[in-house]
Amino acid sequence: MNISELSKLSGLNTPTIRYYEQIKLLPKAKRLANGYRKYSEDDLRQLNLIKQAQQVGFTLEEIKSLIPANISNWDHGKLIETLSEKVKEITKMQKMLSENKKNLIQLIETIQNKPQDMSCEDNAKRLMDIYYSETEAPLKTNNA
Repeated sequence: MNISELSKLSGLNTPTIRYYEQIKLLPKAKRLANGYRKYSEDDLRQLNLIKQAQQVGFTLEEIKSLIPANISNWDHGKLIETLSEKVKEITKMQKMLSENKKNLIQLIETIQNKPQDMSCEDNAKRLMDIYYSETEAPLKTNNA
């Protein structure tokens, strides 16, 4: 298949495919007599693997170190270790996102539960007082 077909099937644009070749994430394409690149099903699989790895948070440099051009050279121990580390990072991020969500929901409820006769300006001041009273206490204990 040519680069435009590979682009269509992989969902990646042609400059990205060329770049992956350039940085050796993708093996150099064979060339036809007319100079056009010729790609294989393995190249498509490699691009799909790269996309999946990026979707779970791996950088191109990490992917490059994990996915050698020759699959028989994979270091399974390193692969398992790196994947396990990524799972830990995702778990940590989930915990942080859950805490952020909880804080935002609490803020929304605090804003919505303002006294009816309170102006928006006074409610904003009330929220700032609540926020600063909650955030200053931990700062004081950490500095003690």
